[in-house]
Amino acid sequence: MLPMRLLRGCALAGLWMTGAVAQTAQQQNRNEPMPTIAGWIETVTFPDYGIVLDAKLDTGADSSSLGVSRLERFKRDGKTWYRFTLTGEGGKTAAIEQQTNRIARIMRAEVEDTRRPIVRLKICLAGHVAETDFTLTDRSDQRSRVLIGRRYLASRILVDSSRKHVFPKHCEGAK
Repeated sequence: MLPMRLLRGCALAGLWMTGAVAQTAQQQNRNEPMPTIAGWIETVTFPDYGIVLDAKLDTGADSSSLGVSRLERFKRDGKTWYRFTLTGEGGKTAAIEQQTNRIARIMRAEVEDTRRPIVRLKICLAGHVAETDFTLTDRSDQRSRVLIGRRYLASRILVDSSRKHVFPKHCEGAK
């Protein structure tokens, strides 16, 4: 078995060869903040609702996905809205209503394409607070009810697939 230092060194070399480290060096030259290194599972906070959940940071997914219950579509002032329930740690729930202008077409191998509504929510992850788009779905059969994709991770977070919960559960940037 290889020592952990050697494995991490190989991982960093792989990042360098793929351009990830070179990109961060370019960011440093432009005085942009360096990306944070996080584990593949981290705690995400939805500060507007006081909901805390574990999230899978998935570099293989373009977009982020949120597992919700009681998803229903309705019209308000001629616009399409969605009402849903988000359940966090300890069973805390939030009833959320969000307007949407877009529906995502989700394509997966050997499964029929599905359509999911997209809503924009504020999250705090690894000390970063920002709004991001989530497709809404039933993820009750999945290990993680929150999946964070590349669109959110890009320029913010590098994922160390050998680690989990690098950051504390309490997100400093959340209210």
